[in-house]
Amino acid sequence: MPTLKCSDAQKDIKIRSIDSYCQRLHHHRERESIIMASKNLVNVLNFPIPIFILLYSVSLMTSMSGMEIFGIGTCVLTLLYIIANYFFKMREFHLFRLGVEVPLACFLIVVYLGLVLNAPDSDHFFEMGQQRWIIMLYLLTYAFELFPGLNRIINTLMVVSSLVAIYAIFEHFTGIDLIRGDNRAVTPAPVADAHVFQSAGFFGHHLSYGYSFGQIICFPFAALLLSRKKTRLQRLGFAVSCLIIGMSLFWTYGRGVWIAVAFAFFVMSLYVSKKTVIYFLLTFGLVGGIFYSVNPGFQERLSSIWADGFHSNEDRRVLWKANLEMFNDYPWIGIGYQQNEPRTQEYYKKLGITHEFGGHAHNNYIQMLATTGILGFFCYMLFILSFLLMTQRLWSDIPETHFWHRVIVLGALGSQVAFHVGGLTQWDFGDAVVRHLYVFILAMVAYMAERYSRGIVPDDYAL
Repeated sequence: MPTLKCSDAQKDIKIRSIDSYCQRLHHHRERESIIMASKNLVNVLNFPIPIFILLYSVSLMTSMSGMEIFGIGTCVLTLLYIIANYFFKMREFHLFRLGVEVPLACFLIVVYLGLVLNAPDSDHFFEMGQQRWIIMLYLLTYAFELFPGLNRIINTLMVVSSLVAIYAIFEHFTGIDLIRGDNRAVTPAPVADAHVFQSAGFFGHHLSYGYSFGQIICFPFAALLLSRKKTRLQRLGFAVSCLIIGMSLFWTYGRGVWIAVAFAFFVMSLYVSKKTVIYFLLTFGLVGGIFYSVNPGFQERLSSIWADGFHSNEDRRVLWKANLEMFNDYPWIGIGYQQNEPRTQEYYKKLGITHEFGGHAHNNYIQMLATTGILGFFCYMLFILSFLLMTQRLWSDIPETHFWHRVIVLGALGSQVAFHVGGLTQWDFGDAVVRHLYVFILAMVAYMAERYSRGIVPDDYAL
């Protein structure tokens, strides 16, 4: 039989076909390798992320170092999980918006421009790094979405905070700092002839402790307000937790802390019922009146809120005046994020003020005006108001049968109110301890709002 011979063109076609097949096979194997690596990474990350979230929640009440380690660790591991999920869809996960993207993006732009244009010699990298809370807000929200367990977190907050509060009360009576040993964190109470000390917990400062636990106490108080159908033992547990944490906050002697918590409790009672508001006002008035009558330290401290000659009141007034002058000089994007502190004395001289006390503005809103101008202030206000409205809508969406979810949302509402009211006399947003907890609570709210917006949540153990 005659043999068939291939032309050179046919041979080239066959060679190209073989090469193409080999390339496709190579790419397929590479893709399989990537998918396998992603799958392995997803499986590995399934174990540490829930543990990091739990340790982070404990650190929020005990350790600034722990907050950084476990908070950033949770976010980094969550980011790796999301990236791995992109290559291997082990479970359905879609990124979602929180509804505050525009004000937060604009806030970052304003902060950067303020530093570059008005504070060129400042450490821009460090100051922009202070804005990592925005990334953490998103990644924590996604972490809750990937690894649900809000009930466990809230119960952890209430139990651990009660134990820490016992230690803070111990500090108040003994002045002993068990952690540092040299007692540098425990200071005498700011009242005449004080033989007791300001509660500081593990944070080393009574205001860091006060504004942090002032947010946390809102959760056991929310549980107490909503526990009408719970057992007596459960209600007693919520009441004891409120009492212990409340006593530790009282003994911080932080007047701004007292006002912030009282206002938060009032707003939370208002959301439950009119009867609850009346009970709260009567109880608050009775207990406050008794303390004012029998406790000279409380009487002195409370009276000093309106005293013109009281030193800390005067310190705040001159700081506010200096920072408002900074805002007057840099109205649009501010003097530069956190650049008001090194320039305080300069503005004292400009205004003819003789005062040695410096530092931040001791007010969230004046601080934002001075350091980020009207544009940054507007972005900040839009951000915080968006979350307050988100929490309000969420409260309306959750059925009354979902006890724990209502506790979380009512507690989150109270904690935000406490944070913002406290911000009238303290730059609590600039306190990393307080801000970590605030962002953590907002992430819980954002996660719950996203889940409830998708449809029916079957019960209050589903998240």
